Amino acid sequence: MNGESMSKSIKANAFFKTLMSIVNIVFPLLTAPYVARVLSMDGYTEYNKAVSMISWFSPFAVFGVYTYGMRTISQIKNNKEAVSKLFSQLFSFSIFASVLVSAVYFVIVLCVPSFRTYKTMYVVTTAQLLFICFATDWANEAYESYGFILVKTFFCRLLYVISVFIFVKKADDVLIYVSLSSLSVVINNVLTFAYAKSKIKFSRFSFKEEVALVKPLFIVFLLVNSSMLYTIFDRFVLTWFGDKLSLTYYNVSQTIVLAVVNVTSSVLLVSIPRLSHLWAENQKDEYYRMLNKTSSTFLAFHTPCCIGLACLSSEVIYYYSGMKYIAASLPFLLFSLRYYFSAFDMILAKQVLLATGNEKVLTKIYYIGGAYNVAIKILLVVIGKLTPELCIITTATADILIIVLQIHAIKKIGITYSIFSKANVKYLVTSFLFVPIVLFIKHFIPFDGIKFITLRTVTTMGACALFYIIMMIITRDELALSILRRTKK
Repeated sequence: MNGESMSKSIKANAFFKTLMSIVNIVFPLLTAPYVARVLSMDGYTEYNKAVSMISWFSPFAVFGVYTYGMRTISQIKNNKEAVSKLFSQLFSFSIFASVLVSAVYFVIVLCVPSFRTYKTMYVVTTAQLLFICFATDWANEAYESYGFILVKTFFCRLLYVISVFIFVKKADDVLIYVSLSSLSVVINNVLTFAYAKSKIKFSRFSFKEEVALVKPLFIVFLLVNSSMLYTIFDRFVLTWFGDKLSLTYYNVSQTIVLAVVNVTSSVLLVSIPRLSHLWAENQKDEYYRMLNKTSSTFLAFHTPCCIGLACLSSEVIYYYSGMKYIAASLPFLLFSLRYYFSAFDMILAKQVLLATGNEKVLTKIYYIGGAYNVAIKILLVVIGKLTPELCIITTATADILIIVLQIHAIKKIGITYSIFSKANVKYLVTSFLFVPIVLFIKHFIPFDGIKFITLRTVTTMGACALFYIIMMIITRDELALSILRRTKK
């Protein structure tokens, strides 16, 4: 594939991935505010507890198959026999893992006393773990089938949204809501498998070959699930040691910010299979060219989004849940700032260390940061200072530690890349200049009623967006000029 066609392919993939991320942000934002207002605070809090439990068990059911499968198949996708064999092995392993983890989860739900009040709800969520083996988008992404993923995601989300508005009507409808959520996951995963299976045939393999996969999967499992020592562990300690609403404030804030981050990170995520392929084929010049271009494009959009969200934290929470959960404004602000720093981790980890096959180094780094984060959280519990805000702040310090270790590792390996480019610094400085603009607008437009709140939100977004665009043009930003040239054509 020549450079021009490769560039067009990446742009098409980024377009589909961005649309998919928009679908994933728009549809939940249609239902989540409605559900937060309709369900009782007790029911909604218990739902967030169930989400936290599933997030703890899901990584064991996946066991690194997604990341390992996507990366490996993207490297061997021209060899149909090899792909068929690996797909068969990974799918078989996934069945075993999902059934085993579902059984353990089911037993815990039945035996632990704190789950008895909403036991049926937790039992229903078992379906999400049991059907996780059918989530074979790792194969579809390896073949860059983002068009199918977009269409499938759109219709599954649309069906889910319509169902929620039809069936969730009362404060005690939490079981109905969880059932719809689980059914949506099951349908999505089954459709995913059906499409992947239509392209890849099953083939035979020996038990010895299957056992040989356990070691590389375990390494990837340790790598991709180090998040269990970060935000997932934060939710765990807040569930069992925080006050009743701490987990809800934490989850509401993270859910909204992550939805936006998933959109801005689209261009980065779709580049990973291609970067892995380029590195494996020893096309280093093309690898560095794509790395610099995609990472810079990612930060150009990600930086102003994170700073902008932080500036409008109260307004966003108000639109999401009214005044019912307005106390989540500060956690939301902190999450917005924290996810700005996590962008550097995403680049250095996924586009550099993981794409170049240095997952063992990355695993060590993540577990050093994870051990630090766990130690800090235990300390907060012991001294009685565990709050959503301190959880986010201390996890952000763990993120910074990780980034420092990643930079050191990349230099030691000999990969030539720096996140501190002039363009990246410019994006941050320009975005921080939103603060005086926002303070000026908020001084004249009060936080009082839907009309004034909407007016100051729209005014703030418009003013900051216009300022950012003008600054990019004045400083002759390469991305901005490229977009302008395309619009003139």
